[in-house]
Amino acid sequence: MLLLLALACTGVAPKDGDTSLEAPPVDLVDALAAPGPWSVGHQDASVVYADTIGGGERTLHLSVWYPTTATSGDDATYFSGALTAEGVWQDAPVADGPFPLAVFSHGHQAYAEASGFLMEHLASHGWVVAAPDHTGNTTFDGSDRATEIYAQRPRDLSAVLDWMGTSAYPLTETRVVMGHSFGGYTVLATIGATFASAALDCPDPTTGFCSTMTPALRTVFEGGLADTRFGAALLMAPGDFRLFESAGIGAITLPTMLMTGTEDQPPGSEVDEIWAALRDAPGDSARRVTLDGAGHQSFTDFADTMEDVTMSAEASTRIVDVYALAWARRADGDADVAPVLDGEREVAPEAVLAQ
Repeated sequence: MLLLLALACTGVAPKDGDTSLEAPPVDLVDALAAPGPWSVGHQDASVVYADTIGGGERTLHLSVWYPTTATSGDDATYFSGALTAEGVWQDAPVADGPFPLAVFSHGHQAYAEASGFLMEHLASHGWVVAAPDHTGNTTFDGSDRATEIYAQRPRDLSAVLDWMGTSAYPLTETRVVMGHSFGGYTVLATIGATFASAALDCPDPTTGFCSTMTPALRTVFEGGLADTRFGAALLMAPGDFRLFESAGIGAITLPTMLMTGTEDQPPGSEVDEIWAALRDAPGDSARRVTLDGAGHQSFTDFADTMEDVTMSAEASTRIVDVYALAWARRADGDADVAPVLDGEREVAPEAVLAQ
């Protein structure tokens, strides 16, 4: 495992019986919080697939982060070239793998790289990370949500997984799916949450989910949008409990971590119902991390800038980095992260773990 490798690679081998040159033990939380041993590369791609929901072809811009041995190059750009990611090398050569894969779904009216800090962190620790722009639901597309986007978003993640499987990126069989906000809904649908009949009945046709509902679309939702190729999931500040209700979320069998902020989703909000349904699912496979003082954007690159919260960006990004990496590594078979995920090792006083 990376932690054990870091401990072993001190650069100096002590003589037999001589421990004076051995590196001091590396704290588990510090190791998870620090950048990993890899430099980070970034590439842009396009994913095109047959859109059975909207008809015709659907094209997605895709951002991909990956480990590289490059130490210099052109800085990557995000958000259609408007933002520069210093120290992330655009089109750098991909390191020899194989590497596990994480797929990320952005929030409503966001964009692929909106949580770039986390994507970069995972890549530095030996992960390939792919994040699509959900066409029709990005920053450039306005605030309306038609019924179709609720079905297209999970299909987008499946299309990305298909594309990554035929790409040149060296991948293992580990697949983790992550999402923020509306991306949290997207992940729930992708990992097997079933839709509630009451929601599909559309008692309020003015809601986005029901705005363009048709019998054909209802049939799509009734059939489910699950992709069984993912092995674990991470939800950050999700909503839309009413679309699934407890029984629908209780159908999930995948190990799932839920992250929330108290200044976004305080006690008594619908996320508590999401957590109760996840916690009651079969097996000991759910975790919840509550960030005391965090807001909705604390899981993005805009932590503590777009809203008035008491948790600093430095604190929230560190907590998210640690738990997300630990959860991903657990899915990849790393038992060394258990103290963090089982509550034996505190990550931060502001982070409350439940299981």
